[in-house]
Amino acid sequence: MEPEEPIEIGAPADEAPVKEETLRDWLPFTLRGCAKLACGPWWRLFLVELMVAFFVAACCVWFVNKHWCPTIDQAIAELPHDTGAIRKGRLHWPNTAPLELTPLNNRPYLRFIIDPKNSIEHGRMADLQLELRVNHIAVSSVLGYWKINYPTSLSLPMDREKLEPWWGARRPFMLLGLGVSVMLCLLMLWPALALLGTWPVRMVAFFADRDGSMGKHWQLATAALMPGAVFFGMGVLCYGLGLLPLLGLMVVWMLHLVVGWGYLFFAPFFLPQMEEAQGSNNPFTDSATQEGETQDNQPFHESEPTPAREKD
Repeated sequence: MEPEEPIEIGAPADEAPVKEETLRDWLPFTLRGCAKLACGPWWRLFLVELMVAFFVAACCVWFVNKHWCPTIDQAIAELPHDTGAIRKGRLHWPNTAPLELTPLNNRPYLRFIIDPKNSIEHGRMADLQLELRVNHIAVSSVLGYWKINYPTSLSLPMDREKLEPWWGARRPFMLLGLGVSVMLCLLMLWPALALLGTWPVRMVAFFADRDGSMGKHWQLATAALMPGAVFFGMGVLCYGLGLLPLLGLMVVWMLHLVVGWGYLFFAPFFLPQMEEAQGSNNPFTDSATQEGETQDNQPFHESEPTPAREKD
């Protein structure tokens, strides 16, 4: 009598070992990563949103601190000691001649001009140009030309001795407020845009036979916005380093929307596939199968006699 083989307690031999997830698997920089992030817990997606929002906000704060803040410092240093000010919706300036506070350099990002009599058309020589006129600020850029009237409640001294300490004391808090504002805007805008993208995700998942609830599809639509946001943050860095013009930054902004929609339509194909039904729902097929099994299991079941061959 042969000895019985020992029975191993554990997973079946044909079952593959479960692959451990790594940080690279659920970061939303690939289509599979977006799908894994959507299938995971909500706090994981929120942490990724915080990191991406912080990255974009840091890029914006770095650009403003590197290019706009030194220009504002230079403009304040060029102000005279006269008692100029903006009061009651008008610019009070002792001289009538235009004054350019920030001379043009190799790459003008920001430019300030004071023209109290609206005497000269200065044109647009910088990416963003601000002209302080008698009763409004003229803002010009690639996007167009706007006139913004002075608020009647605004009282701003244009004296260097008063404006320089005022700006120096508030500059760090303004940069901090800019970063926090960018983060809050992104964290509120992404969930709203994801609500619009949930329906395309559900449609693609339905026709691709992919599993997922409404919550998972909403998380996938939110995760699909992260690669485009990182792409735009890199564009701001390139613009600040002088590698992109302002028009190039606008192209990057439009492309980051295309990237988001691309992830929105192709990431659902990496969701888990729907499980097939265990049995058929056809009652006739089920009854025929059960009847055949019943006849095969009866030991005294007589088969139908075969007809005898006719003799020649």
